Amino acid sequence: MISRGSAAVLMSTVPLAALGPAVAHAAPAPGDEATARRIACEQYAVGAATVDYREFGQWRARLTRGTTPELARTLTDASVGMESLYRDLQWVSTAGLAGAEITSLGNDTWRATCFVRIRTTSVKAPAGASTVSVYNVTLDKKRNWQITDIEGDPAAR
Repeated sequence: MISRGSAAVLMSTVPLAALGPAVAHAAPAPGDEATARRIACEQYAVGAATVDYREFGQWRARLTRGTTPELARTLTDASVGMESLYRDLQWVSTAGLAGAEITSLGNDTWRATCFVRIRTTSVKAPAGASTVSVYNVTLDKKRNWQITDIEGDPAAR
């Protein structure tokens, strides 16, 4: 015989048990955080921050690689104006990842905040200058980890 207390516990756990698989399915899969970090920060942000005015086509390819077609068009259009500036300044920058924060936004969407260490030389700074830039990159796992949005450092605005 089930007592009233046991029945109450049983009744209260049934809905949780029914929700269990749905909650487990909503959780990020193992490795998703590492994948988001690799694609957004190690590949994209570091690649976008690495510029050599003598190899502008390679930079433009890195700037648009892995992005949605819409974002790639926007980035390509923006890069056209930057090409002459980089050439005039003889801009060369090397980059490395200084750190990253990865956040699941739910629905297989991820936000990577990438801290990129950049060393730049140009005709204006032949001895070079170092800085850290922030890239906020949004990825969509459902679209094969495509980059759907890129923002710079909000503090710099």
